[in-house]
Amino acid sequence: MKDLNLLYTFEALWRERSVTLAAESLGVTQAAVSSALKRLREEYDDKLFTLVGRRMEPTPLAAALSSQLLDALSLVRKGSSGHSRFDPASSGRLFTIRTRDIGEVICFPPLLAALAQEAPGIRLRAVFLPIEDTVMALANGQIDLALGFLPSLETDIHFKRLFTQHYVCVMRLGHPLGPNPLTLTSIAAHDHLLTEYSGSGHKALERALIDLGLRNRIKVRLPQYLSAPYMICDSDLLWIAPAMLVERLSRHFPLIAKPLPMQLPNFDIGLYWHDRFHRDGASKWLRDFIGKYFAQDAVPRARDQ
Repeated sequence: MKDLNLLYTFEALWRERSVTLAAESLGVTQAAVSSALKRLREEYDDKLFTLVGRRMEPTPLAAALSSQLLDALSLVRKGSSGHSRFDPASSGRLFTIRTRDIGEVICFPPLLAALAQEAPGIRLRAVFLPIEDTVMALANGQIDLALGFLPSLETDIHFKRLFTQHYVCVMRLGHPLGPNPLTLTSIAAHDHLLTEYSGSGHKALERALIDLGLRNRIKVRLPQYLSAPYMICDSDLLWIAPAMLVERLSRHFPLIAKPLPMQLPNFDIGLYWHDRFHRDGASKWLRDFIGKYFAQDAVPRARDQ
């Protein structure tokens, strides 16, 4: 490839899946991106990206080339004088963050408010990918960061802790167990709701319930968090959930959070990114920006009752 600028176009199209968004992230016109894509197509004698619905999806050849081309761009960046500069105040970049609904509820509202003050042109997209696809998406630049509790992410992945959380037991206001401290016996006498997802560190919850002999007491299993309070409020189900989420939900639902009678390990909520983008200016700015607004001492705790 004679024109190395085409690598930047390929990366932007790979990440954004849109000529318009790629142009915005590169700070050029759509016509410039279309022209660069035309040259890429001529060089590889392949369309590389084709319109599927509203997204520019990569062809099989583009997918096969992606690792080589993105690695080449990474070497170009490392070999340039200084690392790539990023001006958040003037940027209109769209950052893609892999997280679950809990991350959207807890982290996105304060983050958006902070961005409005310091980087009003920056936009966010939340996506949810299976664990097995997340490392590849981080490596290819399809997602910029993963946010949450994902201890199974390991290969070439960096981690930045934002804050530590603990679990509480959640029940509806007026629940029979509400007036008294919880015991192992009282927990074992009630049915449970479990939020589960393969690959997440929260699988420890299921193991704890099974170790207590409560496998058959898990009456409802959900893949996401935000439908849980509706079921909790209309039943006597118990729900073991992260304290910070419960604190936020308690503002809108009549819920009680109580300390657990058994020991469950605390867990770290943090950011994950691939080594390929460790020194990238935009990625570093976003990591530092998020870290600044989620320091440990700024995290509210659920009000135990």
